[in-house]
Parts: sequence; structure tokens; C-alpha cells
Amino acid sequence: MVTRWWEERSAPQRFDLYTRSSLYAMAAVEPLIAALVAASATEGDAAGGAVYIAASVLHAAVALVVLRGAMAWYLGRRDWPGRETLLLVVVTPVAPIAAAAAFGVEPPGAGEPGARSAAGLAMVLAVGFTVAATSPRLPTRRLLVLAVVAAAAIGAMALAVGWPARNSLALVVSALLAFVSGWSAFRVSVWTLGVIWELERSRRVQAELAVAEERLRFSRDLHDILGRNLSVIAVKSELAAALTRHGRDEAGTEMMAVRDIAQESLREVRDVVRGYREVDLTTELAGARSVLRSAGVSTRVVGDGDELPAEVQSVLGWVAREGTTNVLRHSQAHECLITVTRSAGAATLTMENDGVLTGGAPVGDGVGRRDGSGLTGLDERLHGMGGELSAGPAGAGRFRLTARVPVPSPGPPSLAGPSPAGEARGATP
Repeated sequence: MVTRWWEERSAPQRFDLYTRSSLYAMAAVEPLIAALVAASATEGDAAGGAVYIAASVLHAAVALVVLRGAMAWYLGRRDWPGRETLLLVVVTPVAPIAAAAAFGVEPPGAGEPGARSAAGLAMVLAVGFTVAATSPRLPTRRLLVLAVVAAAAIGAMALAVGWPARNSLALVVSALLAFVSGWSAFRVSVWTLGVIWELERSRRVQAELAVAEERLRFSRDLHDILGRNLSVIAVKSELAAALTRHGRDEAGTEMMAVRDIAQESLREVRDVVRGYREVDLTTELAGARSVLRSAGVSTRVVGDGDELPAEVQSVLGWVAREGTTNVLRHSQAHECLITVTRSAGAATLTMENDGVLTGGAPVGDGVGRRDGSGLTGLDERLHGMGGELSAGPAGAGRFRLTARVPVPSPGPPSLAGPSPAGEARGATP
């Protein structure tokens, strides 16, 4: 169940979960260290140690809330958690004060337990996680200045309570290193998460642009046909009306011409709708490679359909177009291989990618059907020509779409051999 839940998540979602889990785990270190310090103490107030642990848990919980809101703010999903940040600043001194009350403020010395420096450690942890949680909002220069000021303030307080200069300096250096490394890790992780989601948004926009480009081509074809023919129909209709008013016999001839043009327009519109007007397998393969490559999918095409009959090229061109759309819309593919072969009186087009479809059961032999889907329409079109369509997982996280169409006339035994023309046209770096 857990494995399936993980596999159903997209790559950005997986990275998001991993990043958040890592940052939350880092924030949860504070109460763990507090518990270890309290357990290692050989002297001090046990009740005070429990209060110190509780204060650390409180501070870590508020830091987690702020960190979660800060990441959502950085990704543009909500406003900055101002109230939570103010609460975090208020509770930050609680843990160091509780540690000082429980274990004292004496610096560690020879033979003394590490718990004697619990107050300094608690202060470094509390301030460090506060800076880290708010790091997505602050510029890098301000974070660096804040880290230096916070470390210097901790050193000054250590000197004020009687720590030797050497111990105070070591505390300052430790605090500064902890602050810089802490907020750097948090900030870089959040920045990387933002880049990943931005890339995912760009990929979706590219897919939408590919669909929009296809719609634009369709609308342009309709405009080229209907715009010209309707203009001719309008002119001839006006001419026929004028001839009728003057009792001329040519009016009937003009109206018959209008009828012929209307019928021709209807035929051309049907051709466009069905994809028969300009659907060419070679063009569709080149378009699929270009569109997938622009969407970040490394695509390679092996073989071509130059020797195939026009009707076979047309239906395989539709398969290539629909398969490309499915890769863009429903998969998390990084590479795609498109192969065209011909043997035993049939032509076969195969599209295989490394991103399993997530939009439901695809059409195929035993794979399932979805009414109204593009694959269902292709399946019906292929069956009308005596062909077949299969689609489904191919193992190892891959998905394969295969279309096989009988070829009525004999031709070359194979179109997918290592011919220079095929490889030069199909291979992409």
C-alpha cells in the first residue's frame, strides 16, 4: 500500500515530500537533543529538566508551523505566517531560560558533564532554528548579519554570567557555524523545491501550448476553407438574386454553382475534422519529436512511413498525435522512443516512454476501455481498417502504445532498419 501510494505520486510531489520530511526532521532534532542533555545530567533539578524538554518541544512545534507556512509563502500559495513568526520569537528564549534554571550557567570544565553547558546549547539551538524557519523570507545579507549579531549576543551573555573568554569565543564560533549551516540548508532546500515546482509548471504550460498550437492549426484550416468558399457563395448568391430580379436565365446556373461550392466545402470540412486533409505520418513524427523535446522529453524516432499507403499513414499519424498528447498530459516521462516498422503485410507504430500513464485505464487488449477517450476513438478507427491497438505498462515503469495496420500492397520488408535517412531524421541528441 505504501509503495503504491509512493509510485502514484509525480516526481515533483515526491521531491516535495522528501524535502519537507528532511526539514521537519531537522527541526525535530531540538527536543531530541534536549532529552539527551537532560538524561546525561548528573546534577541539577530533574523537574527543571522536564520543563526544559517541554519548552524545547514547544519551540520546535512553533518552528515547524512557521517553516511550513514559510515554504507555502515561498511557493506562492499563501501569505507569510506573521502571527506564527511573532509567537516563535516570543517562545525562543523559553528553552534557554529553562535550561539555565535546571542545570545552571557554568561553563563546562574538566571532568564535568556536558549538561553544565546546557543553557548555551539550548540558546544556540533555539536561535538557530528560529533563524532557519524564517530564512525563506529574509535576504541572504540580512540572514548573515542576523547570524553574526545573534552569535555575538550569545557570546556577550556568556561573558556576562562569568564564562571565561576562551569558552565564550568557542560558543560564539559554534553558534555562528550552526546558524550559517542551518539556514543555508533550509534556504537551499526551499529554493530547490521552488525550482522543481516552477519546472513542473513550465512543463504543463508547454503541454498546453502544444494543444493550443494544434487547435490553432485546426482553426486555420477551417478558415482557409470556409473563408474562401463562403465568400464565393455570398458573391454568387448576390449575383443570382440580381439576375433573378432582371429575369435572366443565368440565375439558375449561378445557384447550381453555389450548390457545388457548398458541397465541396462540406467535403473539405469533413476532411479537416477527420484529420485526412493534411495528416501525414512523416509530418506527425517530426511534430511529435519537436513537441516532446520542447517539453523536456528526450525523443528518438526510428523508421519512417514514406513508402506506406496514404490511408495507412493517415491513421498511424493520428496514433502518433494522440500518443504524444497522452505523454504530455498524463505521464512523467523523461524519454520516449517511437518506432515504425513494416513486415508480414502490416505496418506497426510503437511509442514507448518511461512515465506510466496516471489518467486511468488506457485502451488495449485486456487493458480496459474509457468511453470518449482519444485512445478509444483510435481503437475504433484501427478496427475499421482491420488493425488493432494495444496500450499499457511495459514493465520497469515504462508505458507502451502499439498500433498495427494491415498494408494492402507489398512494400519493403522493414522501415526501421539502420538506414542513414531514417536515423538522421529520427534520432535526437
